[in-house]
Amino acid sequence: MRLRPILVALVSLGLTLACGGGGGGGNRTSPSGTLTLRLGADSFPGFSQAIVSLEKVEASVDGGTWVPLGDIKATFDLLALQGGGSTLVLPAKSVTAATYAQFRLTWATVNYQSVSHVAAYLISSGGIEQSLAMPAATVVSGPVTVPANGNVTAQIMLNGQQMVQSHAGSASTYTFQATGRAFDMGATARITGHLSAGSTPLTGVEVFAETVDGSGLATLQRRAFTDAAGNYALEALPAGGLWFLVAQPVGSLSAYPAAATSVNATAATSYAADLSFSTPQTPGSLTLTVTPASTATQGTWGELRQTLATGLGGSQVLIVRSQTVATGVAQDQAGFLGLAPGAYGVTAQRSTSGGAPVMKTSATQLLVSAGGTASTVLTYP
Repeated sequence: MRLRPILVALVSLGLTLACGGGGGGGNRTSPSGTLTLRLGADSFPGFSQAIVSLEKVEASVDGGTWVPLGDIKATFDLLALQGGGSTLVLPAKSVTAATYAQFRLTWATVNYQSVSHVAAYLISSGGIEQSLAMPAATVVSGPVTVPANGNVTAQIMLNGQQMVQSHAGSASTYTFQATGRAFDMGATARITGHLSAGSTPLTGVEVFAETVDGSGLATLQRRAFTDAAGNYALEALPAGGLWFLVAQPVGSLSAYPAAATSVNATAATSYAADLSFSTPQTPGSLTLTVTPASTATQGTWGELRQTLATGLGGSQVLIVRSQTVATGVAQDQAGFLGLAPGAYGVTAQRSTSGGAPVMKTSATQLLVSAGGTASTVLTYP
């Protein structure tokens, strides 16, 4: 009779092991969470449409092993995704709970909206269609942490600094060289606002969100155009930092001096920041030449900087204009039109294969006069 307790214990142990209890192994699975993925883009001047086709998205913890997230098979207008117009590309999907360091976008070779169009092309502000050469894939960094049994919405934001690079004289006139970042939207802020001159809304004005480091160097982090009502939206801004909002409305006949304000985005919520302008002036222009010319794997853009009041009782040297240069000729050039008269600091930024950009700065500020044209040359070694 004493054998019965021993027999019961052995049966119980067998059942426990069969269910994956006891030591390691068994049928255990890694804990999972839910990931929702969105796609957004910064603004970039000179175009009314920028069409790209996305095949699939993958994620990686270590940058070596890639986990398929889904076949997207969709075509997007990147300019429709700026200004708070981001779109859902991956509905809630169960994934292994982990911190994903990188995301890889594989671009399609077919247009999923129109069989009569190529997979990627541009429409200039003047209505001219140009082909857009795409890389096979674009890798963006995170991190995005998906907790066990948790739900996370992440957004990939494509950077407008070198989104479209012009290569004059090449087989493909424009190349797509955008970099980007993936953000956990639960840890980001959103800034919206209105631009006006008196009671008149200012449309099509580019608004910058910038940060300033301890040395006083401003870096442009996000950009968007105002809509027909003069409103703008800048999303996926990491919370917990001080943001400077800058704009300089421009036109062929008149231009406004740049204005700035600041937002202390202490929490992941929405903030409002309006900018008002007065006293339009006769504009001038500035031509930036960058030498030697960019190679096919480089993206180069120019920036103009001014000292502006920030609404904090002080001032900062902030970026007021930023645009890519025209490349593929003997020297890269960027023409800044519609500038309010005044002194401007000039910098060039050049990134190779999506790497960290290298900055070159003019030794002196350039004075732009009403109706006049200033020029400078910046040289890379």
